[in-house]
Amino acid sequence: MKRLLLVSALFPVVGFTADPSVKALIKKLEEKGILTREEVKEVKKASEKKPHLKVKIRLQPRFDFGDIYSEGGGLKSKSDFYFRRVRLEVSRRWKRIPLGKSVKISITLSSDKGDRDYDYKKAEKSHHAFKVKLKYAYVDWKIVNELAVRLGRKKMPYSRVSLTSSSRQLLIERPYSTEDAKKWLGDYDGNQIMFHGKIAKGVFRYMLSLSDGGFIEDKQKAGDHAKSDAKIGNFYAVRLEFSPPGFVEKKKDDTGIGEKNKGNVISLGVSYAQNRNFDVDTDNNTGDGYEIKNEKGTVWGADVFGRFLVGPGALTAQAEYVKMKYDKVNREEKGWYIQAGYLFGVGFGKLEPAFRYENVDYGSSKRKVTTLGFNHYVKAHRIKWAYNLLRIDNPGSNPDQTVHQIQAQFYF
Repeated sequence: MKRLLLVSALFPVVGFTADPSVKALIKKLEEKGILTREEVKEVKKASEKKPHLKVKIRLQPRFDFGDIYSEGGGLKSKSDFYFRRVRLEVSRRWKRIPLGKSVKISITLSSDKGDRDYDYKKAEKSHHAFKVKLKYAYVDWKIVNELAVRLGRKKMPYSRVSLTSSSRQLLIERPYSTEDAKKWLGDYDGNQIMFHGKIAKGVFRYMLSLSDGGFIEDKQKAGDHAKSDAKIGNFYAVRLEFSPPGFVEKKKDDTGIGEKNKGNVISLGVSYAQNRNFDVDTDNNTGDGYEIKNEKGTVWGADVFGRFLVGPGALTAQAEYVKMKYDKVNREEKGWYIQAGYLFGVGFGKLEPAFRYENVDYGSSKRKVTTLGFNHYVKAHRIKWAYNLLRIDNPGSNPDQTVHQIQAQFYF
């Protein structure tokens, strides 16, 4: 009778939550012999019949100080406290569907760089108010493991460090070159239809995205303004990934924490993206028309990532190369970076010293950035904080910068 009451009580609890602690409790009850294997199956079936509504909140308070402002040709030491990211994520997954394995609907609202006063990359004073916008909104239909279809607003499939969630980055900010690549072809979080899947249990992974390319009018680096004819197929992007058997990466995580990845991981990736048939105004005067007609922009890159259990901790290493080009504007940019970190336990949580070296080639000038820092994980990615020291060797006559960054993360 007691067992029957316990199983009955677990049905509604599991049916409305996907909290790992509930799953751990059920596992413990099975190990202790309180629940039989058949009863555990009944509980899991009940949870699948009532799909969970996941609601997650992420806060990233940030403090920048050092050479973040330039005035009169020289740098001035300033400080700036703001919220780098505020996110509300709501999703729901249905596993029992007439055709296929599952359907997921996800919506993310964001307010990034809220109350920021200084843009350290431009060394300019530029107040950025809190503004809520729709970050992601998509439906993902998994037909089989080898084929899924995603429709809606989500990241475009190129650049590993950009595809990895900002909640699981090794360093506080992403590299300059990959951030430029995100704007080269338009809004990186654009509307698209994507085909993706995992073959041979994740040894091979692919993503193919198609769109009309109209988001080039929102963001681009070709000129002052761009105009697209917005036809499906103007934009496409493809990414291929490979992991040796036994080293498959289940979820992208550039840190030693690893999320769902247990054991050693190796991942190789290549990507290519193109947006075409857009016109460009290069002189900031739309009255005289668009000087460049039927322009084409491309981004391609390659990357390698590894996480290895070494000694008492985990070693991560990553490198990436990216090249961007406009054909008629005759503008090109390329860059590469290497980064590494080592995670080990300390008295309170885990510590991860890390570094990155980056080289960006703008054609006529270069930028070199060295980043040193550490991550302190109190509770994995849910509660953590980080410190980074950046030495930025800027191109041309722009003065070099020394910037300090402190960022915390609360993710529930």
